Amino acid sequence: MKIKFSYFIVLLLFISCCPNTPELIKDEAELPQNHTSYVTEVVKEDFILAREDQARMNEDYNKTYFSVWHNLQPVHSSPEKLSWIFNKFTLSPGYGENKKKHTAAWLKKLQQSASVENYPNTLKPAITTRSTNLRMLPTNSPHFYSREGNASGWPFDNLQISSVAANTPILICHLSADKSWALVETSFAFGWLPVEDYALVDEDFIKTWESGRYAVIVKDKTSIFDVEGNFSLRTSIGQIFPLIGAEADKREILIASADKNNRAIIKHGFVSPQIIVSQPLTFTYANAVKIANELIDEPYGWGGLYGNRDCSAMTRDFFAPFGIWLPRHSEDQAKKVGTYIDLENLEPEQKEKIILEQGIPYLSLLWRKGHVMLYIGAKDNKALIFHNVWGLKTVDLCGREERKIIGKAVITTLCPGAELPCLDPEGSLLKNISAMTILGPVKQNRQIQPDGAISQAVPENSGLRNRSVYLYN
Repeated sequence: MKIKFSYFIVLLLFISCCPNTPELIKDEAELPQNHTSYVTEVVKEDFILAREDQARMNEDYNKTYFSVWHNLQPVHSSPEKLSWIFNKFTLSPGYGENKKKHTAAWLKKLQQSASVENYPNTLKPAITTRSTNLRMLPTNSPHFYSREGNASGWPFDNLQISSVAANTPILICHLSADKSWALVETSFAFGWLPVEDYALVDEDFIKTWESGRYAVIVKDKTSIFDVEGNFSLRTSIGQIFPLIGAEADKREILIASADKNNRAIIKHGFVSPQIIVSQPLTFTYANAVKIANELIDEPYGWGGLYGNRDCSAMTRDFFAPFGIWLPRHSEDQAKKVGTYIDLENLEPEQKEKIILEQGIPYLSLLWRKGHVMLYIGAKDNKALIFHNVWGLKTVDLCGREERKIIGKAVITTLCPGAELPCLDPEGSLLKNISAMTILGPVKQNRQIQPDGAISQAVPENSGLRNRSVYLYN
C-alpha cells in the first residue's frame, strides 16, 4: 500500500509540473486565420494611406534601398563593432550544431580569417545573385547559448543577423584573409556572407538598374525564369526589379546574375502579374489583405533562417510592396519611423483602449521589447494583431521555464494563451506592450498622458485616418 501511495504522489507531482496543453492556443483555434474574414466588402477598396503620401514614402524607400551604391562608405559597421562582436563570443563561446561547446580554437580561427584589424580593405558596390544570409561571424556554423531548444538554444542561432533576397544592392566593405567571405552592408543591416552569393557592379550596371521604374514582388517563394526559360531566382515579397514593360499577361523585368569573373550581368525575364506588380502596390485594405495572407501561417524563422521570417522581418516585408521603409529590428521599427505613442506606464486595459481608439488597421505597429506586431483592427471589442511569433513563456509548478510553441505567423488577440494554466503572468503580451507606432510620412512624437490624452494629434493632411469605427464586425 505504501509503495502504491508513493507512486501516486510521484505521478501527481509529474502531472502538476507538466500539465498537458492543447496543440493550438485558443486564439489560433477560434479566430479565423484569414485576413479576409476581418475586412468588410464596404471598405476593401478604401485607401489606408493617401496616394500622395504613399508616393513620397515610396520615393524615400528607393533612395534608402539604393543608397549603398552611392555612399561607398560603411554606415552600419565599424572596426569597433566588429571587435565587440568577437569579444562577445569570446566571453560566451556557446554551443554548435552538435550540442558541443565551441572551443577557443574555433573562434580564434574565425578571428584570424576575418582580419578585422585591416577593416575596411575594400569598398565596392555589388548585388546579391541569390538569396543569402548575413552572419555575425564568417561561418555558417551556428552559436547557441544552451544545448536545449525553444528558449536560448535551437532555433535561436546567435550568429544569424538577417536573410537577404536575391538581387539586393550591397556594399562590399571587407574580405576575409582567404577571400571566401565578405563583410557587406545592405541598406538595413551588415554582416558576413559567402563571396559566391554576390557579383560586383560597375557604373553602367548601376545606371541601367536604377531606371526609376520598378516592379515589386507580391507572391512569396515562386520561381523567376529568364527569357530562355532558365531558373534565375526564387521570389521574396518586397523584392524590387527594374520594370521594362507590362502586358496583360506578363511583366518584363531585369534580373542580375554573375559571369565567370564574378561581375554582374543583366538578363531579361518575364513574370506573371499575379507575382509582380508596378511599384508601389496601392495601399488599399484589399491589397493589405492580399499581402498579409501571403505571409500568414509561415513558419517562424529567427533572423530569416530557412528562408522564413521572424517578427520584424514579417512586418518589414509586409510594408515593402507598398513602398514603406522599415528598419530591420523591432525596436528600430517602433522608434525610428512614423508616429510613436508611448504606452509604457499604462494599465493593460488602458493600453488596449488607446490602441482601439487610435490605431489604424494595417498601418500601426505594436511593440514590446523583443517583439513587434501589426495591429489589424478589432473583433468583439478586442484588438487583433498579426505577428510571427515563436512561443509564449510558461512556468510550471516545478518552476521550470518553457515555451508554448506557436512557431508561425498568426492572428491573435493581445492576450494569446490566456487560457493556459502555466502561462507566465509576467510575460503577458498586453501587459508588456511599450508603444504603438503609426506609420506615416512625417515622424512625430505623441505622448500619452496618464489620463489617456494625446498631446499631439495626427495632422489633418497626413493621410492617416482612423477607420476602426466601421472596418470590423
